[in-house]
Amino acid sequence: MNINSNSYVLGFATCVCVGVSTALALVANGLKDLQTAAAEFDRQKNVMIAAGLCAADDERSQADLKTLFEDRVTEVVVDTQTGEAAADVTIADVKLFRSDAMRDRYRVIATTKDESGALEAVVLPISGKGLWSQIYGYIALESDVDTVRGITFYKHGETPGLGGEVENADWQDQWRGIYKGAQTDVRKKILDDEGELVSIALKKTMGTERDKHAVDGLAGATITCNGVTDFLLADLEALAAYLDKLRNS
Repeated sequence: MNINSNSYVLGFATCVCVGVSTALALVANGLKDLQTAAAEFDRQKNVMIAAGLCAADDERSQADLKTLFEDRVTEVVVDTQTGEAAADVTIADVKLFRSDAMRDRYRVIATTKDESGALEAVVLPISGKGLWSQIYGYIALESDVDTVRGITFYKHGETPGLGGEVENADWQDQWRGIYKGAQTDVRKKILDDEGELVSIALKKTMGTERDKHAVDGLAGATITCNGVTDFLLADLEALAAYLDKLRNS
């Protein structure tokens, strides 16, 4: 056998490629369930982070956090066209949707209850285009369905140190009315004094801790800030009918 011949080199390279590809496919297939479970746990944890049930660096075990989620969080699929819970669409269905129209129509909304069983927070999924990527997060509202309780962004591909600062815990604290480590007397709200939806904007101005409808923007990340401002308003508008029903109830 001439190991220097073209046919031998091509045959050897083909065998290596096929062997490695097969091994990677088998490993990926074998780990698929674990990856899916890990992604779902990460999503559930971020719901709880936004609602203030746990911290990003919470040291409790995964089993304890899962139990906390089961005890305190209830999720429902909402039809944005009607503002009602969707009777014939499950949470699993929403995850499988491939059509943008279906994804836009149905949203998985979480509510949390306190230890007495009373409504504590409403957690809404938010997502949209930043500069380089789709940004995913959750915003939680207090039981008045107006005052912001917390926010988290958990998946994006924005520039580290610029748009990627949407993950910065100190910046996220502003949404809870905490400015430079101190609780202010101004909480962020999505409704104006007349009860109209105005959302919350990212503004590059000093002192927005005194503006209940704005937080400080991220330095050097204008497009990311504009994206967050735009998709937050769009998601709140899509869920306006459902949120109105919650307030009235």
